[in-house]
Amino acid sequence: MKDKQTTLDSAISTYTLNNLPNGVFITDVSKEIVYCNDYFSTELEWEPDALIGKSADIIFTLASKVFYQTYLIPTLLHEKICEEMQLTMINGKGIRIPITVNVKSDNAGLIYWSFFNATKRDKLYEELIQARETLEQQAEQLKLLASTDELTTLLNRREMKYRSTLAIELAVRSHHSVALIQLDIDHFKKVNDVYGHPEGDRVLKELGIRLKEFSRKTDLVSRFGGEEFLILLNDTNQQDAILFCQRLHQLIGEVKAGENYIKASIGLTISTPDSIFKTLYAEVDAALYKAKESGRNKTELYNRTGIKNINSMP
Repeated sequence: MKDKQTTLDSAISTYTLNNLPNGVFITDVSKEIVYCNDYFSTELEWEPDALIGKSADIIFTLASKVFYQTYLIPTLLHEKICEEMQLTMINGKGIRIPITVNVKSDNAGLIYWSFFNATKRDKLYEELIQARETLEQQAEQLKLLASTDELTTLLNRREMKYRSTLAIELAVRSHHSVALIQLDIDHFKKVNDVYGHPEGDRVLKELGIRLKEFSRKTDLVSRFGGEEFLILLNDTNQQDAILFCQRLHQLIGEVKAGENYIKASIGLTISTPDSIFKTLYAEVDAALYKAKESGRNKTELYNRTGIKNINSMP
């Protein structure tokens, strides 16, 4: 036990500030450096003669000098200690180095400085920022994938139901009406059978792009399943909705599948002050079924007193 204590006492007696893995210097009442340990020469490439007798300002960047003079020194005068200040110093070769500084003053006016190189910390911080940005981008991509149809990039069925429910609730509160439109490509199975599924996918994708460009930014456009598309027109009355559907037939008729132009049947319904999505969807689905049953390539309006044919396209 005695031998261990002797060894410990001997190690302590030979231990100096030059053994510390950080920079240390002392400044006097005039803020001049009166001592610096070997860390400044071995790690920071400063020659001792270039520091001793010089103002502590010499090792700081301009911004850090301002912080040092306007905050660090006043804090020392008031509290005698200032911990974990983030500054930037210049090494003996003029290279900027981020540092963490702990400073303490005594009653004689001497200030004791301890510098820790924060380069690795800043690098780690940058890596963490980059990792966070990457995760945020991935989260946005996942959110997009979860809400859109992969083929057409339109809203998918789940997202359409969610957003339509909110839009209808808002319309009811603001005493506005919305129009719900469901369209189904006529005889789309033949497109796949005759031209193959790749051509069918191309047709759906092209139609999706055209529907999105044709609609307003405030409208909701979705691929609701298979060859069915559901569109919600915000703040739209019956007359404007009918006109929209007429133009929609013309738009659809510009899309070719193989050598033939496609056609579609359309169902339309207009909201009432007590509408909910479930009810409106049942109405527009019934109108679409009527359009299919009565010859296809036409729009049927659900008017609650009976489904009414709006037009028939040649």
